[in-house]
Amino acid sequence: MPVKTLSSFVWGFTLAVLSFSGILPAAEQSESADGQKPTKGYYKTEPLAGASQAGATGALVPKVQPPGGTTVAAIPMSTYSFVSTKDGKTYTGTMVGTSPFAVTKASATIPLVIVPVKITIGSSVFDPTAPNICDGNISAVNRFNQSPLVQVAPMTFNGVSMGTTQYLNAYRRAEFWNTIGGSAAYQNTLTPVTSAATVSVTAGTNGTVYSSGCTQLGIVSYAWLNSYITGTLLPQLTTAGVVSPSKFVVFLFRDIVESTSAPPTTAACCVLGFHGANGNPVQTWAAVDWDSTNIFAGISDATIASHELGEWMDDPLGTNATPAWGGIGQVAACQSNFENGDPLTGKQMPAITLTGKLYHMQELAYFSWFFNKLGVASVGAGGGFSSNGTFAGTSKVCPAGGTN
Repeated sequence: MPVKTLSSFVWGFTLAVLSFSGILPAAEQSESADGQKPTKGYYKTEPLAGASQAGATGALVPKVQPPGGTTVAAIPMSTYSFVSTKDGKTYTGTMVGTSPFAVTKASATIPLVIVPVKITIGSSVFDPTAPNICDGNISAVNRFNQSPLVQVAPMTFNGVSMGTTQYLNAYRRAEFWNTIGGSAAYQNTLTPVTSAATVSVTAGTNGTVYSSGCTQLGIVSYAWLNSYITGTLLPQLTTAGVVSPSKFVVFLFRDIVESTSAPPTTAACCVLGFHGANGNPVQTWAAVDWDSTNIFAGISDATIASHELGEWMDDPLGTNATPAWGGIGQVAACQSNFENGDPLTGKQMPAITLTGKLYHMQELAYFSWFFNKLGVASVGAGGGFSSNGTFAGTSKVCPAGGTN
């Protein structure tokens, strides 16, 4: 699939955040100030606030009417409502794309804007547009665009062919394989555009650096980055016409993760990626790292992006409720949301080779894993409850959680 460039917005966008002398230049530090190695990688979600789920969905499906009366196509979304066999309760939710439950199956394409974000911490520059000597001198942006997130490849989930397509479309088809009856009419693909605008930001005391060379990792404050994206970056890019609610936005970083402390430390690290939704009409977005450090077990190249984009596909507003689950993956206690990556954090699919490069997608849990009681068959491909068969049964009631 060809990747377009947003050539009509070739402009310089630089935001300088105050830099202080409390962070040593990267050349002078082999690890962050607290001296610990960051080993725990996990993910977060920023649910939609300030708009009801129904209102937000209504604003997005199927059209948004902006001032001036010009109709602008919005991101395709669909809703569902059903009784879960796991607890007998009725659940409603919103998913990206067309409904797998519709009698007549349909397809959709979802516009996506990739916004590279260059982070400077001391003398270290983490630039997703620059050639990466630790990854064949290919930039993170090019790797993203060359990966199965964008390009097509033969996809087989649990022994069942999904055809030659993008990874996320294959996942959605596999997730509801029996519901759609394997119909080729049901497709939900991404149409990516790489923004010509590279955002540059200096982290100052909001950033620190761990290690050096090909294990060099930038760590920034989660609260600061989330606030910067929602309070400054999205409004700036919207005003400039680069992003809009009619497009899903991926803020792409290279070897940048987040710490929940401010200033950041490795002891309170590391958030690898997160997705969010803001406003009404709703702007959906994700912040993802393209990893070339291989510091975190089960995390490399496209793993983080496939986790966050997979969760956005099934829970774009972060408001889809499920029966309580947990005690598995990155979730020690119980949670009740439809985050299909969290129970399998660190679990990868078999590597997919494109143009000589191995790409590592994360395995994702199926709809049936969250909502079915033990003994109720999965509607997923091959009868599995996750995309690579790690889950052979449903989620267990939480507490204590786990999987059947």
